[in-house]
Amino acid sequence: MRKLLPIIAMVPLCAMTASAQTQPPTQAHIQRANQAQMDPDAITSSANAPLPQREIDYIRLIEKARKKYGASKSVDARKYIRVDLQIAVHNFMGLSHTAQDWVGVYKGSTRTQEGTLSFELEIAPGVTVTTWENTDSDKSYDTLIKSFSPIGKIIDTLAIGDTVTFSANLLGSVITNDDDMVLHPQVVARFTSLMKLEQAGTTR
Repeated sequence: MRKLLPIIAMVPLCAMTASAQTQPPTQAHIQRANQAQMDPDAITSSANAPLPQREIDYIRLIEKARKKYGASKSVDARKYIRVDLQIAVHNFMGLSHTAQDWVGVYKGSTRTQEGTLSFELEIAPGVTVTTWENTDSDKSYDTLIKSFSPIGKIIDTLAIGDTVTFSANLLGSVITNDDDMVLHPQVVARFTSLMKLEQAGTTR
């Protein structure tokens, strides 16, 4: 059974198999990337919508680490950058691990043998917020979505690429290797609300 790395504790976590479907960059992605190049304080999000400040600050932590990682010249240097990112996220989260009204893009969902749903969102290129994928990994965490729940019903209506807002309890980060942790970080979350931007919100 896979284990979870709580954001507040720095202990190893087994790899989680990615289930997201890779999509080509949209014109909106390209425009935001160009804006980020012109404005060093700008961040590149996956959604073409305003983000809450806490989500912006979280993405900025990752982007700063990625820039250092890309400029690093050795395996040890990359390892230290990964550790520094873990510490930065730990300090940033503090006692509040809640993502409130964050904005992301729907990447995919699968149904487990028991009928529950896994669920993955991307908040910035390569940065995902996700449930566990199966009931064995999800024991004690309760991240998988019941298909008949309000959130489950919303998931059934989503198409890949839809922009949503969500709230969730961020339980911990998936640790695989230095490259994945910095370039493709995943956060396991227990989602508490979900809505398409044009819809009224619904809760878990």
